[in-house]
Amino acid sequence: MPLFLWVSLLILSLFLLVLVGGATRITDSGLSITEWKPFIGFIPPLTSETWLLEFEKYKKIPEYILINYEMNISEFKTIYLWEWGHRFLARLVGLIAFLPFLYFVITKRLNKSQKIKSFIIVILIGIQGYIGWYMVKSGLVERVDVSQYRLAVHLTMAFVIIYTSLLLMFDILKIKTSKITYNTTIWANIFLFIIFLQIFIGGIVSGLDAGLIYPTWPRMGEYFIPLDYWSYELSIYNLLENRSNVQFNHRTIGYLIFIMSSINLIIFRNKPSLFKLSIIIFILVLIQIFFGILSVLFSMPWQTALTHQFFALILFSSSCLWRHLLRYSK
Repeated sequence: MPLFLWVSLLILSLFLLVLVGGATRITDSGLSITEWKPFIGFIPPLTSETWLLEFEKYKKIPEYILINYEMNISEFKTIYLWEWGHRFLARLVGLIAFLPFLYFVITKRLNKSQKIKSFIIVILIGIQGYIGWYMVKSGLVERVDVSQYRLAVHLTMAFVIIYTSLLLMFDILKIKTSKITYNTTIWANIFLFIIFLQIFIGGIVSGLDAGLIYPTWPRMGEYFIPLDYWSYELSIYNLLENRSNVQFNHRTIGYLIFIMSSINLIIFRNKPSLFKLSIIIFILVLIQIFFGILSVLFSMPWQTALTHQFFALILFSSSCLWRHLLRYSK
């Protein structure tokens, strides 16, 4: 029970951290704190003088100089507190992961497999903290926004940490299902890989604000494939730097996931537990596509954008459980 409670709290905290990170991005708050103080940044500014000091630091970066030059101190406090909240939760997640892990190791509550997974989680969270700062640094000198590459890596790493935490939870609960007579491991791995790819491209979409162009569906403007899908000047970098290309690819992979989730219903129709979970995944895919379409049509309002991200977490977790059941059927 203590192990279960620990990992449950860790996973919920990770979910919350991803959602607050999404809100920080949507509100353009991510560059409001221009320094990285891992151990002394727990407390936000508490006096007028310290607030003014932080505001003066913000005034030196391109985002303020070129975009937010009319911002007042009250508006600055709003974006600062979003970013501070994200960093505070990140530190809290680190403590939630590390301190109980240390206790369970000392008291020998973890078996070898659980110890390895827990150790990997702690290390990945530490690496993620650095990746977060590495991302922020990209927007402090020459850019008015963070690098879409670093943002995508930061987002994908968050889901890698969640994935490893889910594996730890499955290990603790010893979740298995009935034996499957045919090999579906490769199919399960491909399905989860496509979801990871979609998450990464979603980070690119967010970093480029690519969801704000072509607010139409199912077409992009007047065509299904936008006329500016490919720029010969960008060559292969179209896939990561061309906003039209990125949005189209994100849509297309969403359709692919829908098709694959439909195929799951056929493959596992005679396996009750897997079929039920496949139905849940199929429904979650439909919900995710629905909120993705709404986000595009209404130019990314925070309500639909965060709901889209929330269901991404639920769909991802369900898919991880589905893959685990396929891999460790008995």
